[in-house]
Amino acid sequence: MTEWEEVKRLAADFQKVQLGSSTQRLSERNCIEIISWLREKNMIDLIFSSDGKECLTPDQLLREMQDEIYGSGGRIDIVDLAKTIGVDLAHINNHLNSLLKHQKNLHFIVGQLIDSTYINKIVMEINEKLTAQGQINVNDLSIHYDLPGEFLQQILEKNLNKSLFGKQDKNDPKVFFTEYFIARNVAKMRGALFGLTKPTPVASILYQIEVAEKLFFSLFDQTLACGSLTSRLVGAQYIPDVHSKSVHKWVSDFFSQNSYLEYDTLKKLGISDYESYVKKLFKSEKIILLDSCLISNDLLDRLLDEVEDCISSMTFTDVQSVLPSVFNEADISILIELIMTPQRKQQIIVLDNFIVSLTFIEKLTELCKSVMEEKANKCVESGLYQEYKIKLQMGSQSKILKSEDFEEKVDKREERRKKAAGGKSGGGTQGRETKTKSTKKVKGNTKNLDTVIIDNSDSKQLFEILTKEDVLNCIENTVNNAGLDLIIEQIVEHILEKLNLEALKIAENIYATTVLDQTANRRHTHNELQQKLNNLISDIRLFEKGIKLLPADLQVQLYKYLLKSVCTDIVNEILTYVAQENNLTANFTNNDQRIKFTNELQPDIRNLLLPLVKALSSKNIDDFMAVIDDALGACSMILKKIDKKKDRVIVLNHKQKLLEQLNKCDDPALVLHLAVLVIFTTATQCMLHASGRHLQQILTYLKQYLTPEQIGEMTTYHDYVTLMLSGGSEEENVRQKLKEMIPIIRNIANEFKKPTSEKS
Repeated sequence: MTEWEEVKRLAADFQKVQLGSSTQRLSERNCIEIISWLREKNMIDLIFSSDGKECLTPDQLLREMQDEIYGSGGRIDIVDLAKTIGVDLAHINNHLNSLLKHQKNLHFIVGQLIDSTYINKIVMEINEKLTAQGQINVNDLSIHYDLPGEFLQQILEKNLNKSLFGKQDKNDPKVFFTEYFIARNVAKMRGALFGLTKPTPVASILYQIEVAEKLFFSLFDQTLACGSLTSRLVGAQYIPDVHSKSVHKWVSDFFSQNSYLEYDTLKKLGISDYESYVKKLFKSEKIILLDSCLISNDLLDRLLDEVEDCISSMTFTDVQSVLPSVFNEADISILIELIMTPQRKQQIIVLDNFIVSLTFIEKLTELCKSVMEEKANKCVESGLYQEYKIKLQMGSQSKILKSEDFEEKVDKREERRKKAAGGKSGGGTQGRETKTKSTKKVKGNTKNLDTVIIDNSDSKQLFEILTKEDVLNCIENTVNNAGLDLIIEQIVEHILEKLNLEALKIAENIYATTVLDQTANRRHTHNELQQKLNNLISDIRLFEKGIKLLPADLQVQLYKYLLKSVCTDIVNEILTYVAQENNLTANFTNNDQRIKFTNELQPDIRNLLLPLVKALSSKNIDDFMAVIDDALGACSMILKKIDKKKDRVIVLNHKQKLLEQLNKCDDPALVLHLAVLVIFTTATQCMLHASGRHLQQILTYLKQYLTPEQIGEMTTYHDYVTLMLSGGSEEENVRQKLKEMIPIIRNIANEFKKPTSEKS
């Protein structure tokens, strides 16, 4: 207070001096220095103007800011405010918070000061615009008033039904409308939709009635229109109920009369999901989808009747004549696949859309028998069959040549064979065979012949004994009289292969009885061993597939057991064959003896067999399979290519053998072993090679496939077997219980079925 009194006194003195004569006045420079000194000492708080000639207090600055806001109509930019007052913008910013704190109705928005007066003004303007237009959008107002949309949204929601009379759109909060506007647009929509009788794009409707797209979709449910929208997107269509009913009636009538519907026709009617639509329309019908159309089961039954007539009459039928003309080749192929069950495949064949009875084909084949036997005999007598055999064995790349033109081509494997054929060099006297594949199985008594197909690098050639002309001359009259002249070429091609296979078999029999000597017998033994080894290797591959389904720790044990059993048998067979070919004595009771015997062989053979023998000591079956091909090559044998089509047959045969053993077996432990393997094979469609010690873990895996009752019976039986094998005072009682349970275990294995996909 003392300092302030001193300041007042100095101010009075200062004023007195200013009012005095010029000789006593302070200069402008002195006044500035005094004011500056007072500000430095914090004795006064003043704000200089932009030109520095004037100054004002903070309170005065706040009053002038309020006056300018009022004078500008309640809205002013702070940059303009600073220019109007004549102070630097920094002073405005420094005192802005103080102003906003004391003026609750004042808002600072994007560099502008706006008070409630201006807000009330624009709310009234917006209300007038809403009343006139019927609808307003905050985004449009934001552009018009140059204010943030969020700020305007907040103002409008706050004043809704107070000074702004309307409703807010629930789907789009930024849109406000009046009841009259909605009613008017609903009326426009209702009039347009009720007048439509066919599917119409929503865009066309909007163009005619001039209603916004979003508004149309939001108000559609209020129009009570007799129709539906395909979607709520831009490309949607409006489908009147009257059109849907007419389409349903047409589709229903056409399908009932013709049992099929074309996809193109359904597309033109506006139906895209054919399957769902037809299934919903014909709930009791079984629908079959083809390439260009869908059909009912009645049409398939009609075709089946024709096929059964074909089988019973031992003739043929033209599928194209049974089906509607709109069906394409793909449709016919699908239908033929549906009717060709395994049983019918043994009764009919399909040749260019003709279904022909195999009995009829067999009759045609019989017409060629005499010619076939005659030409097979001539083939052997002329030496052509012998040339074919030589060509097949040597793996030549050319067609069958005459014997005087034949040039022997020996590759590295053939040289190794020759070395193996002499003395202690190992190997055998057989020439290295080319890799061959068996022909397809032919119905009847004809067996697969490894010598039927020559495996060339370019193509597989069938050794022709009968030509197409031979077959055509034999069957032409019969085929033409039957009315199958259109497909006579296909019939000739179909039976030619079978006839040549049978002719080759006849030639083989003639050759075997007249030409073959002891070398042929040895070759037969060689081929039998090769086939046996290939079968065992195929079993290993299938066992490995089953093992991979089990837990990792159990896999290691089963791989080790597989190596000690089946893999060891394969190695013993190979080493025994090598020993016999070289007149050596060998006794293989352990792997050390096998390694010792292999080390005494000729280097070329030893280098191929030794990795196989050592692989038995590995825990990885892949090591064994990686070297088996080379080991077979050392014996002039080949590892045939994998034919996965036969895997299922092998698995089924394996399962059947297990069931036969199970049903004949009375040993309690072996019954459990066989039953577990049968259930595993049925459940997984995979073979498994395991010892009795692994049964508990395999049973644990099979719980997912067995019912609680079945797994309970199997577990109880396993526990009794364990008690029996461990011996004890109750052994006789346990054996009696096992004897009583054997039929139950057999029944579980025999009646167990592969789980359905849902259960899996």
